[in-house]
Amino acid sequence: MAHDNTILLVEDDDIDAMMLERSIHSLRPDIRIVRAVNGREAIDLLNTVRPRIIVMDIRMPLMDGREALAHLKHDEQHQQIPIVMMTTSDNPDDIEFCYQNHANAYMSKGIDNKTIRTDIDNLLSFWFETAKVIHPEH
Repeated sequence: MAHDNTILLVEDDDIDAMMLERSIHSLRPDIRIVRAVNGREAIDLLNTVRPRIIVMDIRMPLMDGREALAHLKHDEQHQQIPIVMMTTSDNPDDIEFCYQNHANAYMSKGIDNKTIRTDIDNLLSFWFETAKVIHPEH
């Protein structure tokens, strides 16, 4: 399964997803984005997609980001995939939960296009250029 330039975006809000996708593609048109609208769908997609990174919202229907994070980080097959939690929540309990369950980063969603673009630029620079991510093949 190819994973070189794929991001799994787990976001139930169409507008937020569109803004994130636009920012990513304006900075790195070579990145493929696969979207899931909840944690359950994201876990199912991992049967066919091997992303370099997962960017996941916390508040979603059916299975929220917290549940999906805990599931993925305790699953030997998927625990090595970096997961960045991205949300409007600055609730200390959410932040603590995410790090206790091995989230690789926690980002607040930007409130305007400029902030979103800067945040996405930083995220892409780190995960696609600086960090050397190793994906065990199965």
